[in-house]
Amino acid sequence: MSSYKAPSNADVQAALLKIPTFQLRRVFYEGLKNPRWIRPLFEAGAFAHPPEPENTDDGYIRDVYWPEMSYLTRIAPEAPSDVVDVLLSLGNSNNAWVRRAVFEIGSRIPATEGARLKPLLQAWVATSAGFGWRTDPRELVSFAITLLEGGQTKTGRWLANHLFAPKLSVSDDPFRRKPVLALEDYWYQEDLPRLVPALGADALKAVAGWLVSFAKFSGHADGEHDISGMVRPLIRTRNRSYPSPEDALVDALRDLAIPAVLESPDAALKVLLGSGVQLLRKIAMFAVAEAIRQRVNAGADARYLLGVAERLLGDEASDDDHLRVEYAELAQAVASVDPSALNVINKFIAYAHAKDLKWMRERLVDPDTPDEEAEVQIQERAGRYKHLWLSAIGADSLPPQLRTELAEFDARNGTVEGALIPSGIITGWTGPNPYSTQDEMAAMSPIELVARLASWRDTGDGWGPEPSHEGQGRELAGLLTTNPHAIAGATNLIEQLRPTYLRAIFEGWEAALKADMELDWPQVAGLIRDVLSHGNESPFPVEGRRMEDDKNFRGAKSAAVGLLEELVKKRDSVTIPDYSVAQFAKLLIDDAEDDESWVEYDEYEVVGNSWDPLTMSLNWQWPNRLRALIYLATRAKAAPWKPAAMAAIERELARNDRHGAGRAVLGENAGRLFVDSPEWLKSHLEEFFGSEQGLSIQQQISLTTTLATHYYYRDLYDLLSGPMIAAIEVGDGIVRGWRSESDPIQRVGEWVVDALIRGHKTADDPVVHAFFTAAHAKMRGDALGTIAWSFLHANRVDDEIRDRFGELWDKRFQHVEDHPEDHEELMGFYWIAKGDKFPVQWWLPRLKLALELEPAIATQRYMIGKDLARASTVDPANSFAVLKLLLAGRDANGMMSFDLARNALPIVIANAMKAGNPSLRSAAEAYMNDLGAKGNLKLDAEVKAALDGAVTVADIDD
Repeated sequence: MSSYKAPSNADVQAALLKIPTFQLRRVFYEGLKNPRWIRPLFEAGAFAHPPEPENTDDGYIRDVYWPEMSYLTRIAPEAPSDVVDVLLSLGNSNNAWVRRAVFEIGSRIPATEGARLKPLLQAWVATSAGFGWRTDPRELVSFAITLLEGGQTKTGRWLANHLFAPKLSVSDDPFRRKPVLALEDYWYQEDLPRLVPALGADALKAVAGWLVSFAKFSGHADGEHDISGMVRPLIRTRNRSYPSPEDALVDALRDLAIPAVLESPDAALKVLLGSGVQLLRKIAMFAVAEAIRQRVNAGADARYLLGVAERLLGDEASDDDHLRVEYAELAQAVASVDPSALNVINKFIAYAHAKDLKWMRERLVDPDTPDEEAEVQIQERAGRYKHLWLSAIGADSLPPQLRTELAEFDARNGTVEGALIPSGIITGWTGPNPYSTQDEMAAMSPIELVARLASWRDTGDGWGPEPSHEGQGRELAGLLTTNPHAIAGATNLIEQLRPTYLRAIFEGWEAALKADMELDWPQVAGLIRDVLSHGNESPFPVEGRRMEDDKNFRGAKSAAVGLLEELVKKRDSVTIPDYSVAQFAKLLIDDAEDDESWVEYDEYEVVGNSWDPLTMSLNWQWPNRLRALIYLATRAKAAPWKPAAMAAIERELARNDRHGAGRAVLGENAGRLFVDSPEWLKSHLEEFFGSEQGLSIQQQISLTTTLATHYYYRDLYDLLSGPMIAAIEVGDGIVRGWRSESDPIQRVGEWVVDALIRGHKTADDPVVHAFFTAAHAKMRGDALGTIAWSFLHANRVDDEIRDRFGELWDKRFQHVEDHPEDHEELMGFYWIAKGDKFPVQWWLPRLKLALELEPAIATQRYMIGKDLARASTVDPANSFAVLKLLLAGRDANGMMSFDLARNALPIVIANAMKAGNPSLRSAAEAYMNDLGAKGNLKLDAEVKAALDGAVTVADIDD
């Protein structure tokens, strides 16, 4: 610094007079290297007015770059005192770049100078902006580390506490409580390990306090109920899949606790147990056990640690199943040093067992159960829990009395598997469990398999992952999916098997049929007939827990209808004999007619807005049968069962279907019916779909489901023209049969656009006229945009279709120019630019016009940078104009603006500058300078690279 010369006041004033503009100030301050200018510039007021954030027209806030701060940041290590004096004068600044620089500077200057910034930081903490959204979290932590390591402990601890100490959330929802953190979760996990060593001797107490706060503020340890032990199943290992701030605190405290216990066990335990939070007790158990292990492995004396170990093993507060693993491992560590120290476990286990009995007698006794029987059940359950704890500790780590008791438990109940697996950890998930695997069942003959299914009884008490009928049913369905003949030849299934297994058989056969496998058709028909003709009541008593065994035949009957639906479909890969098809047709038309299935469906009360009619149709037996009847009726035009099937369809559709699932099934299959039975559909058109004069709710469901589930089809368009016109009149209030992505009126519009561009219809068509005159502008824009999007994803588009689509857009542009209030109709034009179906000369000037008529296009989340860069080689003037319009309407910090800045900005400006048009060149240069003044400091070099040919469109494409 001594080699630099301090400027005179006259020098400073002269310099300031020469830099009145942003660009000149940037050149001056970014090139200034003399630290002796800080104080004179400060006294001259050069640093007095950093720019405040600006409100943009689109509702965002832009932080203006301040070149003076780049000088202060760069020169701070050489003149820290002067720089801190300047920073302390900026307490009222809201510029996020200023706040970011303060922490960058603080981490690079001596701690004594950095500590002087505390009043500035305290002032910022009290504001809504805090330390500034642009501030790098790593710099925040680095500043705290610099202070702590530099001897400024008080200020360093204050900043560390602000960054890492959890704060209470203001949320009133106890299930959504999450402590408030100054750092995002990721940075918390990354930077806490950096900070902990700098805390020195205070680290254990500080991190323990932060973890206690986290447990309490998150609701895991709220005084009366402490479930914090379950937060971390195992202290020794970390769940790397979803790490959290709480995990980071546990790891930090664990790693601090082990050396603290080795150095001063009583003092360490005082810190860990002082709060009474179970999670910290769990860490204490692990730390003491690990400390003992380390001493033993090193051949050193570990006896001085036994006192704290006995306290933990004998403390009644350690009785928590979420502490079981750490308790057991601590006992095992103690056993390796002095087995006599384990005697405290006798009293602990006795206390825990008595507490379990008391709790179970108070809460688990069924009042209808006789006292003696209830006591037997309670003793059995408490014994299982005691067995689990003794097994976890292990015979070698138990005092003699408990070792004998463990042996008795093992002899009576068998050994406990997974006693050292923490509660709450799922090592595998298969749902309800079977008692025989698919391989075991596959090795049985059909008769043996049925006998096995018929004879097994569920005798479990609902504790643990026990076998169940539902679990075995799922395994049976899986077997029949790949081996549908596994029960071929077995008879009297309806009498031998409970409904759960019958349902599973149908589900397995249905899956096998979908996989194009042949079934035993006579056996299938016979079992379906038996189930459909059976009463709903089951002769088998329900066994196991809720949902583990069907209580009646309703589920099996529904599965039988589902299988019939697959059996009567047209299939090319599986040939079903004609006589079997006739059997299935009769079963569906006659035997499957089930008034109770209608009652179940009709009486169901939909909660809220959970299911649309089409979704409901997939989850109830009655509409599934209707769907199957339509499949049957359209299977073959001259089939003998067709008249009966059509009559059954009419009977079902005549019901007062308040949920609309039947009409959704009709709409879903309108195309199938039109191809197979057009006269029938036409004769029932007004009844089921309405007319131009109006639509009932049921008709709306039929129509909207048809539109949602079918692509444009000319004949279907003609058939439904009247109902579509009525739907346009209904507008936004129309009832949807299926909640697809497209609104029903938008879907009408998509059919209209398809009809126009395919040449099937003209503007005189009644539906076309109704849509473009009665549908609101946004809906028209959504329909046009969807078709434009489909062009983007099409491998090829015929010239005639493309040209008609272009003509349609031109008409819509003219309409919006004549009716500016309909500007939303142009929103979807953006997709035209993303495809390669139209030449640049056509779409680029129209995109410019669209942006002028509807500026909101620029706010959409589309990325067009590369397309615009390529277009600028063809039409530089319009590309430049479009670029300016897009950037003017976007968030300067958003991904779309990033895309434009990276992929389009330099090349578009460069192509405009070298286009040979002087006025265009001047406009491009002025725009480049304006963007540079707003903080785009690299743009000048990027444009130069494009002008010199160092960067081309080909590079952007790569």
